[in-house]
Amino acid sequence: MGSFSKVTGGAGAAVLAGTTLIMAFPAQSMASGPRVVKVPCSAAALAASITTANTIPSVLRLRANCTYSITTPTTVATGLPAITGNVTLTGGPGTTIRRDPAVPTIFRILDVVAGGTLRVTGIAIANGASAGLGGGIQNAGTLVLRRVTMSGNRAGNGGGVSNAATGTATISRSLLNANTTTSVGGGGLINFGTLTVTGSIISANVAPINGGGLNTQPGGISRLVRTTLDHNTSGGLGGGLSNLGTTSLDRTLVSANRGSSGGGIASGNTNVTLVRSIVRNNIPDNCNPLNTIPGCVG
Repeated sequence: MGSFSKVTGGAGAAVLAGTTLIMAFPAQSMASGPRVVKVPCSAAALAASITTANTIPSVLRLRANCTYSITTPTTVATGLPAITGNVTLTGGPGTTIRRDPAVPTIFRILDVVAGGTLRVTGIAIANGASAGLGGGIQNAGTLVLRRVTMSGNRAGNGGGVSNAATGTATISRSLLNANTTTSVGGGGLINFGTLTVTGSIISANVAPINGGGLNTQPGGISRLVRTTLDHNTSGGLGGGLSNLGTTSLDRTLVSANRGSSGGGIASGNTNVTLVRSIVRNNIPDNCNPLNTIPGCVG
């Protein structure tokens, strides 16, 4: 049987540096609320637009059927400028932000610092990489993801998303698929703060020790509503999810996950609750320790 592991780590900062930038100009003026900016299909233009949006609340409209492929990161750790203001990224069919596959340097895609707010809608975020927390996105502020795909990202912990103790993350109608970790866990997500996932799929993520799909750390509060965790894998406890904080599942399915024990759910305390949720067909068992999660059998 494996053991639970706590994770420690710091948030990275980002400062714009070292690239030729193509500026994006406002598409329209608004009497109130954030300005709206159309961003050309260029990673440099996107970085420049985020830098400006950090000082002027903005909705950045990315092009459909465009891959914003980052070859030169803003900082050593992060591809795009740190989110310090109020920034919204919206995309359309085929909009992707990724670390260029040809680049040997590892860096995550986005970093939201404490006090920053990032909303992302209709965008795929792919191929981010971090030796620390959050291969796709690291959040210490406010993060809202809607109709977002996080795929093929990797990190020490939190392959897709890492949500810090100061962070509030809300994810809806999204897919976290095929993200991986190399240290403790949270192949799809690792949560130290407040996390709500609604109407989403967390699938085929991998962690070496705890929480193939989701890892809730001490002090973290995770709530899953009408969400599916399936086909995630942990080399230790909690193929679907591992809990050391507080995790609640409401109308959620945990199925076909795999771990050394607690193939579906593993908890280091009694703070996991199931409401009209189903935990079934996980390997080698559904929940661990046995009989500590009310409503979970086997």
